[in-house]
Amino acid sequence: MTLGPALSHLLSAAPEPLVAGDEPAGWYRAFSDRVLASWSRQAPGDAEPDGQAHFGHGLLGGFVADRPAWAMVAGHQGAIRRLAWECGGLHLMPEGGIVAFCASEEGGAHPRAIRSSLVVLPDGGFRLSGQKRWATLAPSAAALLLIASVGREGDRDQLRALSVPSDRQGIEMAPMDLGGRVTANPEVRHAVVDLNEVPVAAAELLRGDGYADAVKPFRTIEDLYIGAAMTAYNLALARRSGWPSSAVEDLLLLLATAETLAFGPLDEPAAHLGVAGLGRATAHVREAHAAHWELVDEAAAAAWKRATSVAGVAARAKELRRQAAWRRLGREDA
Repeated sequence: MTLGPALSHLLSAAPEPLVAGDEPAGWYRAFSDRVLASWSRQAPGDAEPDGQAHFGHGLLGGFVADRPAWAMVAGHQGAIRRLAWECGGLHLMPEGGIVAFCASEEGGAHPRAIRSSLVVLPDGGFRLSGQKRWATLAPSAAALLLIASVGREGDRDQLRALSVPSDRQGIEMAPMDLGGRVTANPEVRHAVVDLNEVPVAAAELLRGDGYADAVKPFRTIEDLYIGAAMTAYNLALARRSGWPSSAVEDLLLLLATAETLAFGPLDEPAAHLGVAGLGRATAHVREAHAAHWELVDEAAAAAWKRATSVAGVAARAKELRRQAAWRRLGREDA
C-alpha cells in the first residue's frame, strides 16, 4: 500500500471502528477477513507481498481498531510480516492469524543470551529445545517466529530465525508473571514458551543471521509500524470526534514521516536518529492535542491515556540505539 492511497483512505473512509470481541486473535481474524480482503479487492496492486503493503496494513488496522490494543496488534503483525518478507519467510505466516515473535530469554535477546538450540538431524530436519520469555501475543498466536542457535562458530553463537505453528508438538505455554508491572494494553498477553524437542523442517528456517537480520532490525521496524498504527487510530478518533483540521494535519505529517523512515535503510544511523526524532515529534503533537481529548467519549479517552502513559520496556533500548547512531557518526556527547 503506497502512502498516497493509504492516507487518502484514512481521510475519506468512514472512521468507524471494527468491533469483534475482546480477544486479539478474533479481532485480527475479523480485520483480515473484512478489511484487508476488501482493500485487496479495491487496490489489487497493493495486495502484493512486499514490505510497503505490510506498513499500509498496519495503518488500516490502526484506523479501524476499536481500542488502542488492537491498533498495537495491527502494527505489530504488520512489522512481523515485513520482517518475514525481508527474510524470505512470508509464506510461513498464517493468513489472518497472529504471529508471536519469540526472541527474548531469561537473559534478554542478545546473542549471548540465546540458549534455545536447533539440533540438526540425519534427515536434514531439526529439533528445537529451550525457553522463551516475554513472548508478546503468544497466547493468541497461530504461529511462532523464533530465534535459536544452530551452534557456535569461533566465539559466536550462530543464530537462525524459524517459524512453526503454535500447536506444534513439544510447544507449551504458560502466562508470563509480570511481577506487578503495569502494561499499556492488558488485552495483549505475554507468555513463557517452553520448547521440548520441537520438530522443525529445514523449509521452516528463514534466511540470514537470526540476530543481524531478524532481532536487530525488528526493533526498528516494530517501533515504526506500531507507532504509525497508533497514530492512525488517533486520526480515526480525531475524525469521529470533530477535532480541528490542523490536528488531523499534524497526525498526517507523523504518518508521512514514519512511512519515509520505514522504507529507507534500517541499519543506518539516519534511520535510528529519525526514529528518535519521530518519537519526540509524536510526543509534542500529543501534548499539543491534549485539550482535544475532551471531545472524545470518556471510555475511549481513558483507554488512550492508559495506552500512552506507560513508557514500556523498550524505552531504554531506543535510547541506546540513538546514542550508538551518533557514535557511528563520530559524536560522543549526544
